[in-house]
Amino acid sequence: VFSPAEIFEQPLLIELLYLQIVHDIFSSVCVRISEAERINMKIFLSSHGVATIGDIHLIKTSSAKKDIIEQARQWSIYFCRFFPITTIKSHFNEEQLLGISHSGIRLIKRSRTTTNRDTLQVLETFPFDTIQYISSIRNGSTIDLNLAKKHITIRSQRIQRIKQMIENFLQESRTDGNKPSHVCNHKLSLPPLLNTSDLFKSSSQTSLMSYSQTFSELIPSTSVEINTPKPTKNDVILPTLSVLPTGHSMMEFALQNFKIPNRRRSKKGWKTSEWTWQDYAELIKWSKSPIQTPLLRRSSNDPSRIVRQCFLAIMRYMGDHTMARSQTDIDCLIYLLKNMHKHRTLIDEILCQIIKQLTDNKSIKIDSVQHGWKLLAIILNYFIPSEHLQPYFIKYLHDNRIKNEKLVQLCLNHYEQTLKYGGRKNIPSKAEIGLLTANGQNGGKHQTFLLPGGFPLTLLVTPSMVMDDCLNLLCERLNISNILENDEYSIFIIITSEHSSRLLNSTEYLFDIISECARANIIDFHFIIKRMLWFNIPIIFNNNNQSEMFINFMYHQLIPELLEGTMIILNNNHLSDKLMQEISLLAALQYRASNKIGLPSMREVKHLLPATVLKLKSVRPQEWTAAIHDKLCGLVESMSIIEAKIKFINLIKTWPLFGTTFFTVQSVDNPSIRSPCLIGIYKNGILFLDLDTRETLFTIPYDNIVSIRRHQTTIDIKYGSLSQPHILQCQLDRAQDLVALSGRYLSLIGRSLTSALERKSDTQQIHRSLTSTYNDPISTIL
Repeated sequence: VFSPAEIFEQPLLIELLYLQIVHDIFSSVCVRISEAERINMKIFLSSHGVATIGDIHLIKTSSAKKDIIEQARQWSIYFCRFFPITTIKSHFNEEQLLGISHSGIRLIKRSRTTTNRDTLQVLETFPFDTIQYISSIRNGSTIDLNLAKKHITIRSQRIQRIKQMIENFLQESRTDGNKPSHVCNHKLSLPPLLNTSDLFKSSSQTSLMSYSQTFSELIPSTSVEINTPKPTKNDVILPTLSVLPTGHSMMEFALQNFKIPNRRRSKKGWKTSEWTWQDYAELIKWSKSPIQTPLLRRSSNDPSRIVRQCFLAIMRYMGDHTMARSQTDIDCLIYLLKNMHKHRTLIDEILCQIIKQLTDNKSIKIDSVQHGWKLLAIILNYFIPSEHLQPYFIKYLHDNRIKNEKLVQLCLNHYEQTLKYGGRKNIPSKAEIGLLTANGQNGGKHQTFLLPGGFPLTLLVTPSMVMDDCLNLLCERLNISNILENDEYSIFIIITSEHSSRLLNSTEYLFDIISECARANIIDFHFIIKRMLWFNIPIIFNNNNQSEMFINFMYHQLIPELLEGTMIILNNNHLSDKLMQEISLLAALQYRASNKIGLPSMREVKHLLPATVLKLKSVRPQEWTAAIHDKLCGLVESMSIIEAKIKFINLIKTWPLFGTTFFTVQSVDNPSIRSPCLIGIYKNGILFLDLDTRETLFTIPYDNIVSIRRHQTTIDIKYGSLSQPHILQCQLDRAQDLVALSGRYLSLIGRSLTSALERKSDTQQIHRSLTSTYNDPISTIL
């Protein structure tokens, strides 16, 4: 198990954890990993070239291994310590386990499938912050847990160890997360490893953590030293933690971390013992005068002048101190942000300074508090407190929600966004700060996004929004209800003067992109949304299920794809009568959707037909014109514009190559595939197509793909059996785009499968008969 505040930095520890996880992923007997978790991890490993257990050493970098460990840490029960228990609600013949991990405790039901395989089902999860009280042990085997919204009684023969472990983890989750000093002094004798595979040959049956130590305790540290400084005569004697205010109050944080100013020397000598709670409270309250020393002890390495100037900048921004000559509130903000970026240890110091000036604010300026909360909201778009300060900081925000609900909620929103996406990168512009100052709530502005066909869609956006948030809002406006379908869309930025476009990453901040354009004096830029994947396609389009805006979106994106002719298959370079009739109907529907009067001329017909069929000599222009006129005078004439568009979409989506993205390939190292050719990426796999006729030459389904690797303009597609895969090497200019698009499809397929498995798990009823004697693959962990 991990402890709540534990980190893993030792190379040996990272290597051992990585090897354990990968071995368990490719082992079918590890019951701690759900099928959905296993599939997602295999997709992730495959993207790094690890398709089988034999590829385990292909991942070399420590950062990639840490990413894998972090993903495994999110799994519900993989890093859990299991204890057999019974609860009041336990049924006879039902075996329950208590799982304790770094994220909380879980009630788990253990059962056996019809194939005699063990399964573990999480019944309930209780994070540590919901545990309010743990009773003393009764009758030698029972404790009560008081939770935020319920009460549970647990019985176990190992109740002493359960209580001790919960209390230790609960205390660690509520404190600053410093590692206990025994980590450094701990000596662990490990038997020499002849082969790393020996350690993992049965990791699902014998846990690496089969006893109560955490991971860091297993690997003795030789680089970390924890020394407790001896008190001097100038140190203030603090109350013991047992009498400190509880619940992560700022008072508690101040007593543990603030520098306590020394008393002046009097005739009676030092009076360090005469500090009162009132004196301590003043440390975290508003001050009308600038501070002379840092608030935090840990800030001693930072220049004191910078710390004082930062506090002055906060006072000036809040209106509690006069500005320097030609100085503005924007100058104060930029000074703070630049120093927080340059001196990362100042982040907690400045956040504590702002909290100090917000607490019991007695400023004569009426809007001092409002400016303080706005300043905090802006800063939280860029920086958040360390794990050490975080619980106290969050509690402070929640404690002040009643008085300043909207601004505090804005701070919380910005904190969550920065925690999730890493924070803004560019200094805010004067216009952006002016927006926050003007409306005071969210600093929002209206931003226009262009839909296919050039139709504008305006959204209210805020400085904390990333492109993924914009996409979610756009999909909401398009009335797209399937959350997974949101991932099929992307936003591009197009700069007209440079004739360039760029696909925006979902984690990029919108206001950072706008700031970059403003700094480069680029004003002719546009944000365009486009559908990139076609996986979750409605069975049928109609006015009842889709909005008119969504129908227009789909129609105008599909028109240029039709006119390019890439979706048209010419079997033996011949256009079938059925396909000719469908193309004629699509042309007639286009003409009706454009709301033109009368019948199209032969010249107009050329603009309604795909480029590939215009090159065919087997069908003359007069024949196309007559066929389109016939369609218009028949069924299409009576349709409304929206009905014509819906008919167009429903027809074209029946074509085999609908939703396929094409890449031109210069060469393929397979003689059966004619080069040059096209590669088509679609929802079921990868197609190799004839360059002229679009006939299929070769197909690789996604479930047959082992890995796809790119080497500049070359890609290697490994497919077939895991033990003896085939490799197909292709040469193309847009290799990076192809790998990225296929990766998005694989990721979406994995998430769709996970969602389906979760729904199945929620509705499935598990029935089993419990036997007292059978082979127990997890008995050694209990």
